[in-house]
Amino acid sequence: MMQSENASNLLERIEDSPNVEELRIWGLSGAGFVIRYGDEFVYIDPWLVPPFPPRTTHRTFPIPFPPEKVRKAKAVISTHEHADHCDVATITGIVSSTGAVFIGPKSAMDKAVNGGVAAAKAVTVSPGMQFRISPSFDLRVFGSSDPYEPLAVMILLETPRGNILHSGDTAYFPGFKEIGDNYKIDVALLNYGKQIPNPEKPYYMNAQKLSMAARDLRAKIVVPMHWNLWEETREDPSSIEPILKSLSPSSEFKVVDGAELLKI
Repeated sequence: MMQSENASNLLERIEDSPNVEELRIWGLSGAGFVIRYGDEFVYIDPWLVPPFPPRTTHRTFPIPFPPEKVRKAKAVISTHEHADHCDVATITGIVSSTGAVFIGPKSAMDKAVNGGVAAAKAVTVSPGMQFRISPSFDLRVFGSSDPYEPLAVMILLETPRGNILHSGDTAYFPGFKEIGDNYKIDVALLNYGKQIPNPEKPYYMNAQKLSMAARDLRAKIVVPMHWNLWEETREDPSSIEPILKSLSPSSEFKVVDGAELLKI
């Protein structure tokens, strides 16, 4: 299994660092993140196993650590059923080793339950729903405009220290402004990458669209994601910053590469 050289050290830093009243976000590459507040942990869109053939795209960032080594998690959340957001081996590994609940829209839920996640440990969500994960984490679910997955959702994690929006693979759409008008967004994790397969139906937002989303969300901190997972869609995120400064000057731009940490 391909892993980063400091895989075990990373997981130790995530799980065993001192318990403080602080919101901490680690990137796992792609759209995968670990969110920690106090001593409670939530995984969003983790992908911690090698891709299965016949996948023709090439993963550029090493797998941070194997899912069965995770010891602490309240929930594993998938925004949609695509393999790099809803990997059954990753989900079952974390759920089995921690007792975490799995949360996702119906397409992701069907995939996970068919792959071995116990229905009793699974919660199906749809836009408009709210769900209390733990004393430190409340989940709100919003609609998405993912051109490749109609049941995809965006999620908002509300914590005592701040709120985190995860966009999944959505395209830019008016839903961002609706969220920004009604909720406080402290951190926006927004997809970004090279525009393939074609400009008419890209997989990810470009710098302009991401900055427009940040503006509509009134996001305090903007973190691009997904740009560092696939060789074919890898894109330098530094091109975002000048556009973001123009469209959303109050937003702070942060790059959280795989295994890096953001504290709030």
